[in-house]
Amino acid sequence: MQVQHNFRIASYNELLNDDSKPPKPIIDNGVLLDGTLLLLIGPPKSKKTFLTMNLALSIASGSDFSGFKVPKPKKVLYLLAEGGYYATRDRLKKMAKDKNQNLFVGFPHYLPINTEDGYHSLYNLVKEVNPDVLILDPLIKFHDVDENSASQMSDVLGKIRTMMAELKLSVILVHHTGKVASRGGRGSSVIVGDYDSCIEICKSDNGKVSLKFDMRHVETPPSKKIRFNPETFWFENESGIVELIESAGGDLLKEDLIKSYGKPKATAYRHIDKAVKSGLIEEDDKHLVLVE
Repeated sequence: MQVQHNFRIASYNELLNDDSKPPKPIIDNGVLLDGTLLLLIGPPKSKKTFLTMNLALSIASGSDFSGFKVPKPKKVLYLLAEGGYYATRDRLKKMAKDKNQNLFVGFPHYLPINTEDGYHSLYNLVKEVNPDVLILDPLIKFHDVDENSASQMSDVLGKIRTMMAELKLSVILVHHTGKVASRGGRGSSVIVGDYDSCIEICKSDNGKVSLKFDMRHVETPPSKKIRFNPETFWFENESGIVELIESAGGDLLKEDLIKSYGKPKATAYRHIDKAVKSGLIEEDDKHLVLVE
């Protein structure tokens, strides 16, 4: 009897003789590779869903943001089980500059994939939409097992891995930190032991968050700070206008900033104007001052 399996088997000689190039990453620097699982974790009210929406739109449109490099557009199915239809609709309208045919958003209240019905429901939906990337936000709404049970969570994550292999998916899971945020994701260590890459959101001051990375297949990039812009609902890279002024003590000559910014003058002026309109800095004839 022939054994059925859903994974690739290659002989040693085939591996040695294979010079084919791997698929391009979905998000560069190993943040999300083809066929891998990204875990995005953070405490309540750390704007995890805003960051996830930014990622979803960027992946779907093939556009970079806040230092995240997205080489080409990919089809995204985003299943959001918190927030509701109208709030999500209004957020996406504010975020999206153009219509995006690559992003599909679903609003399940509860879909436990550890059950046979729940798993087949999700499997068939993913098969129908046929995305490159599936986002489940938050993870707790997609199972009804004890998160502290290693065996039960292994089963949930095993089902996700099976679906990834059979339907050729990359997956982003949004997960809460526990009561002690420094210990990482809530529940069994199995959850944080199964990812290929991880972004941990740490709340900071003045609308900023710190992102910590952990990569299993490539060198882990350094942590970075990004700032949430309430006018656009997008996170913006801190390695720019605001950071330069902040590193100068909060007050910097406009001429000195333009010299050190490393971009054309027209771009620097445009970014200064944007930061002023966003309420991040104040401007006079010669100085740029960080708004506290």
